[in-house]
Amino acid sequence: MQKIINILVILLAVFSLYFGVLVDYKRVQTMDLLLTSDEELQGHKRVIDEEYRRLSLKFDGRGKHMQRMAADIGNLRDRLRTVTDSLGSKLDEVSFLLTQVEENLLEDIRAVSSDLRLLGDELRNNNRRINRSILDIQERLNVLESDLRALTAPEEEEEGDR
Repeated sequence: MQKIINILVILLAVFSLYFGVLVDYKRVQTMDLLLTSDEELQGHKRVIDEEYRRLSLKFDGRGKHMQRMAADIGNLRDRLRTVTDSLGSKLDEVSFLLTQVEENLLEDIRAVSSDLRLLGDELRNNNRRINRSILDIQERLNVLESDLRALTAPEEEEEGDR
């Protein structure tokens, strides 16, 4: 039994040496590698954190710009609505005024047309009167010429008889 205990102690010592020297040495090397890798990754993490912070600031700035732009667009929409409403009412006023002007123009055109008809009638009447007067004057001239011939003809006959 003593031999079994001695063998077990020797096996335990060999096993301890094996784990203590070989396995622990590999574990320590692996831990050193992990530590250097962690330090390197910490550096990368700091760079990434800094880039993230910068991007976050950019996005915050852009977000503020976007909010300001959205507010400006809202104000522009409100102004556009008011301008559109006032423009619509102005168009209605202009349309009403144009309708009134059209009605007044049509009324004036009718009045001018009526005046033109009256003037045309007056011109025709005057033309008839003037034509009658010219005919009367020509007739009187003919009568005067015949009277003048009649008056001058006996004198010529008397002169011819002498």
